[in-house]
Amino acid sequence: MRHIATIGATDEGTTVQGADIDEAGRRSQIVRAAAAVLGRQGYAETSLKDVAREAKVAPGLLHYYFESKEELLLEVVLVTERQMVADWKAVVDEVDDPLERIVTGLDQAEARCADQPEFFRLLLDLYTVSLSSPALRVRCARLRTHLVDEIEVEVRQVLGRLPAYSLVAPRELAGAILSAIDGIALSGLVVQQPAAAPFHALKVLLLSLVVTAYVTAGQEPPVARLGEMLSRHP
Repeated sequence: MRHIATIGATDEGTTVQGADIDEAGRRSQIVRAAAAVLGRQGYAETSLKDVAREAKVAPGLLHYYFESKEELLLEVVLVTERQMVADWKAVVDEVDDPLERIVTGLDQAEARCADQPEFFRLLLDLYTVSLSSPALRVRCARLRTHLVDEIEVEVRQVLGRLPAYSLVAPRELAGAILSAIDGIALSGLVVQQPAAAPFHALKVLLLSLVVTAYVTAGQEPPVARLGEMLSRHP
């Protein structure tokens, strides 16, 4: 607060900017703490007091930024989702070949399932809570729509470079891919087994669409190359 007061003594406009930066930092501090506690304990076993203790702030401050525990859970999922999408884009954008992009994208998703299983646990908690909250369900639907939008962009880019277009609409394919990834991640939490095998099967299914595209165009599909790619990414 001393930093804000010092700036406010010189310029009113700068005061607002300084306050905004401080508010954003405090909000991020709370979200990080919530992500840690929710990831460890799960939604049902976590209280706002637990989050406040982790963030080292007064419990009342959480209510200043978030109306409820549900709102805080949603924010944690949104922030994590944005970072995961940014990481995925950064990895895929380095790959030019459309077939390699398919495999690389799924490898990145598999790595996230292994490295951040807590995210998918929180996602499941969020979806479950939203079933009894119409307002939250609408916001979850927006989150899912955004994710499908991001995947659809990549799907269109890949399909557009194949010799013939897929029989599946890009939007529908993007939704199916997202559902498959979520399903693999969530089932992995239940069975407590690595997701390598189901992700490998998903790669086979998606690369089968590549074969279909070549056959539709009357061209010989690169079966040998596809097999080699799959063997490199078990």
